[in-house]
Amino acid sequence: MAMVKVWDKEITGKLYTVGDIHGCYNLLMSRLKVIGFDFENDLLIAVGDLVDRGTQNIECIELLSKPWFTSVRGNHEDLCIWGLKDRAAMKCHMENGGEWFYELSVEDQFQIAKTFSELPVALEVTHRGKKFGFVHGHIEENDWEKFKLSFDLPSIRDAGQLAMWGRDRLDEEKKQYTNVSGVDAVIMGHTVTQKPCKRDNCYWIDTGAVHWGTMTILDLSLI
Repeated sequence: MAMVKVWDKEITGKLYTVGDIHGCYNLLMSRLKVIGFDFENDLLIAVGDLVDRGTQNIECIELLSKPWFTSVRGNHEDLCIWGLKDRAAMKCHMENGGEWFYELSVEDQFQIAKTFSELPVALEVTHRGKKFGFVHGHIEENDWEKFKLSFDLPSIRDAGQLAMWGRDRLDEEKKQYTNVSGVDAVIMGHTVTQKPCKRDNCYWIDTGAVHWGTMTILDLSLI
């Protein structure tokens, strides 16, 4: 699976995005009901971290098989992948809500890791004349096209790790980050904030669903 994916399926309804779900399947479904989500026509894009810390992890993984849902890869999906290969990663994962994963059969663990490894780290979606970028944690470049190209460089592993694990752009003191050109908006999660945050044309929407029951779902036609 490519690290960067450009969405190529028609979206006949609205485009929505949701912050880190972290195993809170029932909360997600109740929020979708409240906003009147159309499962036949709308598309919901998650910014990663579908699993860990919450209790409904398997249900959240099964969302990836639904035609109305897709996601980028978050650092917790990355931990599932690397936890099978590296004991330090496994220890880190278990200390951060991943115990459920190692209680599964080895076959199930490998199947889930395979599913997560097929998720893109960055996703580009054009809808109703606007281009949206989705990445879990961070975009280092101030140019969307340069960001996409960074995954083709020899340090591809570093580019992926920075995108999934980094947080620097949300720091207002880091003046090197400006508006991201080549895209109308970039949507991220990873860093928990009390309410959705915006800096230039970047949005952070992890509002702590697993901590406070506050799950943010944005209608992207409104930004």
